[in-house]
Amino acid sequence: MFDQGDILETMLRGAAAGISILLAIILVTGGPGVRTRRLAALFIFSIGVYVLVAGEATETLLGPLMAPAIVISILGTVFFWWFAASLFDDNFRWRWWRITPFFLLPGIYFVRQIIGDTSISSGLLYVHLALNGLFFADSFRLAVMNAADDLVDPRRRFRFAIATIVALFGMGIAAAEIIERSHILPDGLRLFHAVAIFTLNLIFGAWLLTARTSLLANAPPADAPRPMATSAAQSPTLRAADRPIFDRLIVLMEEGVYRREGLSVAQMASDVGTPEHVLRRLINQELGYRNFSSFLNRWRIAEAKKALGDPARAREQILQIALYVGYGSIAPFNRAFKEATGQTPTEFRKSALEQS
Repeated sequence: MFDQGDILETMLRGAAAGISILLAIILVTGGPGVRTRRLAALFIFSIGVYVLVAGEATETLLGPLMAPAIVISILGTVFFWWFAASLFDDNFRWRWWRITPFFLLPGIYFVRQIIGDTSISSGLLYVHLALNGLFFADSFRLAVMNAADDLVDPRRRFRFAIATIVALFGMGIAAAEIIERSHILPDGLRLFHAVAIFTLNLIFGAWLLTARTSLLANAPPADAPRPMATSAAQSPTLRAADRPIFDRLIVLMEEGVYRREGLSVAQMASDVGTPEHVLRRLINQELGYRNFSSFLNRWRIAEAKKALGDPARAREQILQIALYVGYGSIAPFNRAFKEATGQTPTEFRKSALEQS
């Protein structure tokens, strides 16, 4: 028989699961950023399944669906890791090491089911929990890394207001599951767990639904052409009050302010003479850049290409050119140049000089 606590817990878990499924359906049925939306939907759906699997009372109700539900819930940390990477990393690419956990975690679960309760099974469980903690920790890293560089205002706020909370909450769950291996957790903690997930689902869902257009939009390819506006007249959507600010920004860029190593949005805003949030909005909405480094790279790479293609500078070291246009070392310059042109600086120089 279920007591009142079990009934309340089951109701909260059912409500949280229902919210998750509804949000997942909304996310996959339309809007910008197909990849990010689908990964967000996978994560939210897995949370809905997890909250059911984690309840003692709901375990009886799931019956034969329990095994596949456990697999889906196990993959929730992977889906969240994918979602965070797709959302916060504008250079997100699928790599083998990002896909491997999709097979590794269910594999660990099935091996543990086959070998039963042994020391090997316990060891595999700790490996599983450690991987979960690693995924959440890396998601936290992605959320806070380069946050100051982010020009998409809803995404910038999301980094701290939601993603950080979810990552920390996930690490807390992983720690609780490790403790539960040797200590009995109080019944009230399960009810708190249900309440916390229900509340997070409401907040997470409300945020996504109000900001998903700009929040979930995929970044354009690194080599996609972007407008190099030279005056406010080339941006007809500019508000009248913003036109002097925009013109001042372009003048500074043409004068070479981008060559300043370590230039930040705050420093640029100070040079332009405008609040930081205004400059972020102008660069994002009027010029289409999602992060400040991409905006700087557009100017830096353009000048570097001219220098590399100039026969008079053919003997100049590539490192010298990289430092001159604003990069602190050769590695970030090579990476940015390859992403923008599809060639290394050496390959570009050779091709350009041959054609001159």
